[in-house]
Amino acid sequence: MTTPARHESTNTMAVIAFLLSLASFMVAPACLGGVVCGHIARHQIRKTGERGDSWALAALIIGYLMLLVSVGGLILFGGIMLTMFGIAAFT
Repeated sequence: MTTPARHESTNTMAVIAFLLSLASFMVAPACLGGVVCGHIARHQIRKTGERGDSWALAALIIGYLMLLVSVGGLILFGGIMLTMFGIAAFT
């Protein structure tokens, strides 16, 4: 079995995924784009043999962590709001 020839270029989708994942620190929904682009980039890299797998992997890790933080923040915020309005309703 032969492996695909290694190209010297870095996969563009991997770099875009990494930048989107970093942008999720400012704009939370960008983490979804980073995760999706990261998976697409890893698939392309396996297929073409381009460089950039570490960029795509870093994008996936950051993207999933930021997704977890965002969902946790929404749940926490929702719980605080329900508690506040629940207490206000009984006073």
